[in-house]
Amino acid sequence: MTVTCRRIQKLEKTKVFQSKVGIVIPAYNEARHIEALLAACRKTGPAVVVVVDDSSTDGTMEILDRIRQRLLPSLPLRVLQTEKNLGKQGAVRLGLKELEDWSLDAVALMDGDGQHDPKQLPTLALLLEKYDMVIGARSHDEMPWHRRLSNWLVNKTFRIIGGVDFVDVQSGLRVYKKHLADALAQGLDEGGAYGIEHESLTLVAKFSREHDTPVRAAAAEITCSYGNSISKMKKRQMLRLAVQTVEQAIGFRIACAGSGVCTRDGEAMTAPCGID
Repeated sequence: MTVTCRRIQKLEKTKVFQSKVGIVIPAYNEARHIEALLAACRKTGPAVVVVVDDSSTDGTMEILDRIRQRLLPSLPLRVLQTEKNLGKQGAVRLGLKELEDWSLDAVALMDGDGQHDPKQLPTLALLLEKYDMVIGARSHDEMPWHRRLSNWLVNKTFRIIGGVDFVDVQSGLRVYKKHLADALAQGLDEGGAYGIEHESLTLVAKFSREHDTPVRAAAAEITCSYGNSISKMKKRQMLRLAVQTVEQAIGFRIACAGSGVCTRDGEAMTAPCGID
């Protein structure tokens, strides 16, 4: 079957979720950001928020304990803590598995470092009425030049090799219909670190093939703040991510068995994605 992506430019906006959506947030040393982030999440009306403290050493867990005691039941918050640092992919996988038995319509993923604004999630979730997953494509307005360059290179590489333009394959802000979130919970490896965004796309393609059903993705622009966030990626992790981009793009292409395409008004094309 096929995996398609459509770029969305016109969005119907809403401030609160119109369906039952859970939010998963991986957190490693996010003591500076986590309280404000959860306060913003509460305003969106989520069914549940799962924060996975990935063995932080800066007091993140202590802050989460205080928040949990103070905000419940106004914020349905579940806090998990890993016994050892798993990396982003392992933390996200743990959060997704926590929600497998929940009766939800969708699951949103977002980073815990303050780059993402939760108030954008309800608007993205509305797109799930037509699509199976939504990628928040980060605006370049606030993106430092070196991130713009790396983002452009990664997206172009994945588009050329994988055959589908997802607009922002490295974006950590995504919303999945529940069945796809469950597929990721079952398919993601505990390792993988920052390669989760690429690997998730390959797993989505495998799901499409194994279940003989198309997966319709959408990419919509979001704001992204870099002012108070510090990248935790080391140079060797950046190099590994570059290698993973190629590996996962090849894996995605193979999983699609050559059928992964972008579409515009139902007609196959290579790039760019269709635009609504």
